[in-house]
Formats: sequence, structure tokens, C-alpha cells
Amino acid sequence: KEVEEEDARGCELVEAMVEARKNNVREVLLRRYCNIGNALHFLFRCDVSVPCEPKEGSGTLTQCLTPALGFPFVDEASQQKVWNIYQKLALRLKIGSSSVESCMEAYKEVLKKDVGKQGIGNHCPAIRLMETAPEVHGVTYILDGSELYIGLNGRHFELYAVLPGAIPPRIGTAFCAKLVRKLMGDERKLFMSHPPTFKK
Repeated sequence: KEVEEEDARGCELVEAMVEARKNNVREVLLRRYCNIGNALHFLFRCDVSVPCEPKEGSGTLTQCLTPALGFPFVDEASQQKVWNIYQKLALRLKIGSSSVESCMEAYKEVLKKDVGKQGIGNHCPAIRLMETAPEVHGVTYILDGSELYIGLNGRHFELYAVLPGAIPPRIGTAFCAKLVRKLMGDERKLFMSHPPTFKK
């Protein structure tokens, strides 16, 4: 019976995804979120609680939500710039700086920790530099010409957004905080809390 219920949930999920794709529901929804934060684009990363095996209790599954890059990021160079600056903001939040020296020092520390750890981080230690940010709330920004890039993190979430550069950083941060509150409030609708699993 439990397997049948899981199969039914999986079918419902697939049907909902096909329907959403057909009617551009996702694009409309993400545009609405952009408007809440006055953002040209954003990337929201959230650690969602998911059930595990009965003996293990619950764990977290990191999931991301981001719209496709559109105007004014229409060419490859401008799109790559957005991702590069988001990465700089992420490094600032996680290790305090995006300089090469700071990254190398942090990488050396990562190599010392969790030597016997299983998973992809064991084979590719550099990936651990981009793991979940500290749970203390942090904010950082980069003003780049006509664009304001903001990084915000807290317990179980990270937000990276680009806003028009005419918006002062303090006000831009308030817009981003408003967007985070809305996204966290809609977490159950936006993210999978019972992801499909493949049992042996």
C-alpha cells in the first residue's frame, strides 16, 4: 500500500509539472517573485526538510529556484557576468572574501576537515567551498555600473539577486528581504518535501 501511495504521488507530481510547463505557470510565477523584490533576476537556494528512513529521522534536500535570464541579460557575456558575480557574493558570504588568496586558504582548511567523509565532497573537495552558508544572517552587495547585485543568507537559505543600480543598497536589501519572506512562506508550494526515491 505504501508503494502504491508513493507511485500515485509520483504520477501526480509528473502531471502537475507537465501542466505547469504547458501553461507557462512557472514563468509567470517567477516574474511575480521578481516584481516583489524589484529584481531583474534572482536565485534562491533553500535547504528543505525531507523525511528519511525511520531510523535516520529527517534530513535536508537543497533546492534552487531561479527564472531564466532575460532582458537586459540577452547575450552570453552579460549572462555569464551575472553568474560570476553571484559566485563572488556566495564566496563573500561563506568565507568572508572572494579573493584568490582567501579561497585558497579556505580550500586548505576544507582539505583538513572531514577527511573520511563520504559523498562527492570526498572526490571533489573544492565543491565544499560552495556548500551551505553559515546559519548566521549575512548580507553583501556589489554595485556594478547600472546593476546592484545583492547576496543574502540566513538559516537554511541563500538569495542572490540583481536589481537596477539606481536603487540604494539599503533599500535593495529590504526588497530582497521581502522576497525571501515571500519565498519562505511559499516553501511548501515551491519545493519538494517528499522527493521521489528509488528503493532497492
